Amino acid sequence: MEEAQDLVKVEIPHPDGWRLKPEQLRWTVDPLSLPFETTKEIKPGPRSFCQPRAERALKVGIQMKNAGHIFVCGPAGTDRRSLIEEALRQPAARESNGNLSDCLFAPSLDDPCRPTWIFVPPGQGRAFITAIEDAVRAALAFVRDFAGRKLNRRGNRPLESTSREFRQEFGRWLDARFRRLKNQFQSREAHRYLSSLHKALAGDLERELFFLLQPQGDGRSAQGVGHREEACDQDLWHLYRPQLMAERLDNRPPVVFEPNPTLYNLFGYYVRPADALCSSRGGPIHFQAGSLLKANGGFLILDFEEVAGEPHVWKHLKRCLEYGILEFPILEQSLGTEGFPPRPEPIPLQTKVIAWGDEILYQEFCDHDPDFCKIFKFRADLDSQIARSEEHVEAYLQFLRHLCDKEGLPHFHRTAAAVFLEAGAELAGKQNKLSARWEELADIAREAAFWAQEEGESLVLRRHVEKSLQEMKYRRNLPEEQLQEYIDDGSILIQTQGAVVGQVNGITLYDTEDYTFGKPCRITVQTALGRSGVINIEREANLSGKIHDKGVLILCGFLRDRYAQDKPLNLSASLCLEQCYTDVDGDSASLGEVCGLLSSLAGVPLRQGIAVTGAISQKGEVQPVGGVNEKIVGFFELCRRRGLTGEQGVLIPSLNVQDLMLPAEVIEAVRQEKFALYAVQTVDEAMEILTGLPAGQRQQDGTYPAGTLNRLIDDRLWQLSKTLRDFYGDGGDYEEDEDGSSPPEPD
Repeated sequence: MEEAQDLVKVEIPHPDGWRLKPEQLRWTVDPLSLPFETTKEIKPGPRSFCQPRAERALKVGIQMKNAGHIFVCGPAGTDRRSLIEEALRQPAARESNGNLSDCLFAPSLDDPCRPTWIFVPPGQGRAFITAIEDAVRAALAFVRDFAGRKLNRRGNRPLESTSREFRQEFGRWLDARFRRLKNQFQSREAHRYLSSLHKALAGDLERELFFLLQPQGDGRSAQGVGHREEACDQDLWHLYRPQLMAERLDNRPPVVFEPNPTLYNLFGYYVRPADALCSSRGGPIHFQAGSLLKANGGFLILDFEEVAGEPHVWKHLKRCLEYGILEFPILEQSLGTEGFPPRPEPIPLQTKVIAWGDEILYQEFCDHDPDFCKIFKFRADLDSQIARSEEHVEAYLQFLRHLCDKEGLPHFHRTAAAVFLEAGAELAGKQNKLSARWEELADIAREAAFWAQEEGESLVLRRHVEKSLQEMKYRRNLPEEQLQEYIDDGSILIQTQGAVVGQVNGITLYDTEDYTFGKPCRITVQTALGRSGVINIEREANLSGKIHDKGVLILCGFLRDRYAQDKPLNLSASLCLEQCYTDVDGDSASLGEVCGLLSSLAGVPLRQGIAVTGAISQKGEVQPVGGVNEKIVGFFELCRRRGLTGEQGVLIPSLNVQDLMLPAEVIEAVRQEKFALYAVQTVDEAMEILTGLPAGQRQQDGTYPAGTLNRLIDDRLWQLSKTLRDFYGDGGDYEEDEDGSSPPEPD
């Protein structure tokens, strides 16, 4: 067994059924197949997001006015906000539900701590404020005119009957004035406020009359009276003046996007200045309307990740949406506020909230708050990938045209548009799919336009899109280069030549926030006589995730199914991903692990120039994995640095062939037969490529043909079982534990 670990040169056939051809490695677009010279020639049309499921859910949720709120669920980068805004621009979303009104905030003239709301028909809010201002100023003018007449008539000496006369005359004037106002503004809240204002003006202006009728002297000059009148005008107007909170000029449902959904921004807050003139009634209260109020009768758009990050926001928002009542928490931004904080009256809430977030956020809220799904009854699911259909290709090109027109970018030549389409498939990681991450695609287009402008070109050409992709990769791949340096200087041991027993090159996928790459990792296996079964070293070190553990258990099931039908599976084996010091998860290493285990049992070396990725089933089928393009490129880059020999390559599941979108340098190396890609369906096929030996099929007598891999493995397992029986003596207990392994050996 010691000699088997030495590097061995093995001649391996390359069956056409396993080795992939260059044309299988990427979907390409012929620029001449595009029906235009530049994107400027594309006929402008409405933008398509290629998300029919989400668009339909949005349409129904928007049209059903009182049937619950909408949650657009999809990954970041799918332009969720633009999708929502486009849906709200459709005619059906712009139809009024008949409940729109202008909203005004007014101080309560009966209870300073209980401000009131006034609703008037759309477009009448400003007219209502103007009418109130005119009425207050006219009432002040009436009082001063009345006082002047009495003073002139009696030589600055008021009569005892003046107060009674004033009440009668001023009362008739006020009654007529406010009767006209109530006829002009026909809402219940307006009438209630006008009645309170009518009563307050009668009392306040009678007190003003007494001041004006006081004799001059004792320091009361005409100039002082003038200042007092000016102050009184301002005092009364601040005291009575309503504030316009929401105005509906076009009689269409409002659409409000709140980028920063804090308690203040959603629910509003009030400010009572320190220099308030109406201190006797608590001072004038200035209310700043929140987004919920501004959007009342329409739609409020929220990034729910921002909502989740704000303390107490969901608690208050949930209550409002659940009961259809807009309540106002005590929120105050004040300068010198005194007394009790005001509590505005709750008002009916008819806002439909359309929130967006990703799947994880949605599930977290559903799991922790059962009311969440009851409130957001419409879920609009977005996919990060779309089918590569003719319709969606046209949508991609229309997106380019729209982006160039909207942002003033130079238009794309057909060669650049072809590369842009291929980039969409590359981002999706599939030949038959295109990425729906519109924001990332827009960034690629913008940077390509930048490089074209830097060169003084009037059109974006192929090289500009390619440079955009290269520059984006360069800005993000520092972790990849740092890891590659460890491999280059020998700190991380990776062999790419020769053959070794019980060792194979797997490929680990690394995922940063905005960049994914693959790098090779040695998988080593040691087998020995014993009853410990298969030991996953990563699990023993608490570095293995649940899916990786499952992959190792599936591997054990494969061994039992194939080799333990006529004998107990008595062995001790250890699996290790060498020099991996962080958590490991996923089952894509299970094909490499089983190949290493079978190699160790058979004593047959595996080619080190071929890296392996793939998951397996208990039946020995090879199943697809994620990140196959990044894994291939990662191993290819290592081989290219060391020198391509023609004996190197990557072995992948055959079901991953449709996912290949490899760069030009890999395809060219395959074309020149300097690098190879193999697609396999079974563990046996993988072992034949890695060892050069036939796997062998079980014969009718239950044995495998001589000279095959499975015969070598089966013989070794029989030998281990016999040796263990001889070691323990006749009558030993060889029953397996529930997990498939044998009981531990005695001390």
